[in-house]
Amino acid sequence: MKNHKYGAKADDILLFTHVVEAGSFSKVAEEMELSNSVVSKRIARLEQALNAQLLYRSTRKLSLTDAGIVLYQKSRQAKLAIQEAEDAVTGYGDKIRGNIKITMPVVSARFILNDTISKFCASYPDVSVELSAENRCVDIIKEGFDLAIRTAHLEDSSLIARRLIDSQWIICASPKYITEHGTPEHPEDLSDHDCLVYKYEGAGLDHWALKRGQEDLQIHVKGTITGNELEALKQAALNGLGVAYLPRVLIHEDLLSGRLISVMDEHVGKRLGIYAVYPRTRLPDLRIKLLVEFIREAFVSKKEYFY
Repeated sequence: MKNHKYGAKADDILLFTHVVEAGSFSKVAEEMELSNSVVSKRIARLEQALNAQLLYRSTRKLSLTDAGIVLYQKSRQAKLAIQEAEDAVTGYGDKIRGNIKITMPVVSARFILNDTISKFCASYPDVSVELSAENRCVDIIKEGFDLAIRTAHLEDSSLIARRLIDSQWIICASPKYITEHGTPEHPEDLSDHDCLVYKYEGAGLDHWALKRGQEDLQIHVKGTITGNELEALKQAALNGLGVAYLPRVLIHEDLLSGRLISVMDEHVGKRLGIYAVYPRTRLPDLRIKLLVEFIREAFVSKKEYFY
């Protein structure tokens, strides 16, 4: 490819950013009222100007080359800066508008946030929300998310976080399991029990965070069922298949009804913060601040489910 005489055009770079986020030329063409051929030609013009291939094109999907990844990370920041400049002006008016791309854990989405986001969009009809519910730890900068809800011990210094609420975890089992296998009372007792192990991306070894007095413990556990879906482990516990270590929010109703019984309460050592997280590369605009506040109020209104 030859370098374009005048370099890459800014509007072509922004168009490229839209294509990456939409995942197809046709979607962008429809949104921007352009033809597919015009979008394709402008991306080709950008690649020629930069002397680099940015996208791999197939009949099913688009994927980024290494050069495309670098450009997207930078161009998205430029797009956000433009959006923030617009927000600085439109914020003086009555309208709150724009799109928010958000990721969150499945449990949070099912229990509280789906309804919260629906109410938020009803309150601000000119704001759209693109929601992704998944348990993996998403790279929100690389994948272009504006906001993430995370239940974790946060260590990433490239992210800014606002604590929303704490999530207490509970060791539990069904009455059937306890009748057949007895009640574990001490951390060491777990070696004699079938534990339902939650394994997720980056989780490492099968250890449960427990405590004895002021001492923090990491107890190795094992069992016949291991999975990355908390709802499935909860169902296994309800069916009497083992001892589970689950967030209270997931089993609150089951504890009240007696379908599950908490055990070893004095040894539970897992209490995680739930955070609203966004990249340091952008300041949270009014839309994101309003959504975060909606989410925080939703959590606090049901705090008895969490701890």
